[in-house]
Amino acid sequence: MELSQDEILQLKNNSSFINELNNREREAKEEKDIIKLYEVLDSLLVLEQHEQVNKIYSAILEISLELLHSKLKTEELFDLDNEKDHYSLRAIYEYGIEQYRFNRFHEAKELFIMLSILTNSPIFRGAMQIHLVAILKEIPFDEFIEKFVDMEKMKSTNESFFILYFYDNANQFLHENSQLIRDAIIEVKNIKI
Repeated sequence: MELSQDEILQLKNNSSFINELNNREREAKEEKDIIKLYEVLDSLLVLEQHEQVNKIYSAILEISLELLHSKLKTEELFDLDNEKDHYSLRAIYEYGIEQYRFNRFHEAKELFIMLSILTNSPIFRGAMQIHLVAILKEIPFDEFIEKFVDMEKMKSTNESFFILYFYDNANQFLHENSQLIRDAIIEVKNIKI
């Protein structure tokens, strides 16, 4: 639901709404509830509270990275059907995309290696591997989108968190560079946690 500027202004000036939002944020942080934190984040984005958005996103990312570390230690996979796992992957993915957009290829590489091996979904893993190859080859993000991502399909399926739909050439690109993925995964597996 899209809110008008007047409705947004009313919410910003509604002290009981702001207090409730602050209470939800405090509870979510105490409970380390990533789902509730994303709900608060979405409200703050509508209210254009950018400083607070950054603080919430940092908390979300911290919780997600703790879960990632835990899964690495236990060798457990993220389950996309589990809401907490799904939102944790979303946070890690968004952080990885941020690194990629700013050409921080090394940081993005490490995140996308994890995303491509630590999930139970072959479709998700394959999509993350396409990202990973582009990062390993240091293809700028905008070029990656233009060359490989099927934006029409993304829009038609209403996928808003993950880039999962690609043109046919992306599979060929992945196949041609599969050794890069194997080498990157071996490199990460040799790092002690």
